[in-house]
Amino acid sequence: MEEKAQGALEYLLIIGGAVLVAAVVVGILATMASSQKETVHEATEKINEAQENLMQELE
Repeated sequence: MEEKAQGALEYLLIIGGAVLVAAVVVGILATMASSQKETVHEATEKINEAQENLMQELE
């Protein structure tokens, strides 16, 4: 009985470790996605500004 309990505990620890690693990876990916969103927004604003300047020069 003691060996089964030890095996079950080891299994739970492995599962817990895997869940912890997955949570860290998801957190990192969410942070990266957020920073990329800001970068894309800034690039879009610069493109729009350049387009407006070009249109004004052509008038």
